[in-house]
Amino acid sequence: MGDDVPTGDILNPRLPGQRPVLNPWPPFPLSPMFITLGRLPDHPTAIARAARLAGLAPADGARLLAGTFPRILLRVATEPDALIAALTAEGFLAWASDPAEVTTDARRVLVRDLTWTADGFLAQDAQGASHACPFTAVRLLQRGARTHTSTEIEKTTTRQLSLGRAVLSGGMMLTKKVTQTTERTTHAKEPFLLVQRQDGAPDLIMYEHRLSYQCLGAEMGPATLANLGLLTARFQKLCPQAPLDDRVGRPGFVAGLPLMTADPVDLGLFLVSEARYRGC
Repeated sequence: MGDDVPTGDILNPRLPGQRPVLNPWPPFPLSPMFITLGRLPDHPTAIARAARLAGLAPADGARLLAGTFPRILLRVATEPDALIAALTAEGFLAWASDPAEVTTDARRVLVRDLTWTADGFLAQDAQGASHACPFTAVRLLQRGARTHTSTEIEKTTTRQLSLGRAVLSGGMMLTKKVTQTTERTTHAKEPFLLVQRQDGAPDLIMYEHRLSYQCLGAEMGPATLANLGLLTARFQKLCPQAPLDDRVGRPGFVAGLPLMTADPVDLGLFLVSEARYRGC
């Protein structure tokens, strides 16, 4: 293979402030793309026009585009480039994404402790490894919450009077064992702060109940949620170039996303990140 033929990763190296760019010669076929709208044109029939271009019924378009933007218009686009061009010509801010681009916690640093340095901080993960990050490398802060669902199954055994058994046993056995199974499902929300980087290193996520707040010093209080708020404010002060976005935590934003293979919270974080790249 000649030197002029690009090879290697599907993602080209990124410069500070730039998002990854898809290699025009990918080594394997991309997944079916989905279409996102970041902004509607100022027109009363904008949603109906978007639905028509995407081949959707007006009612489906209205449902998919209800609520806080960005919103996913189409989960699978057979001709994404043509649809993006048509939407753009009508005044929509639209883009296509590969579901494989949606980042999960498996590709993030789950921070357990923080140490401030002269020009940044050190984030320690659960394995004890340290990850250095300059303040200038932070491009976006996102607040949200992830819901953890757990199910407990409880079995209880009691003895109950059994007339039939008493008759059959001649009065020797008056009771029988009865086992009852109870299933209890609980849902618990855990707020987080996502620190997104623009230098190519993995993003860092900090969950309310998994983080030591010793980095707050004298400001640290007894309530973890309040401490997470203080830590967020500290990052805003130290990284003035990085906006704080809370769309993922707003009521209905994640719940209103269409069902896809990606985790809904991770999908929401990805959509906001992509929207921020495009100024919305």
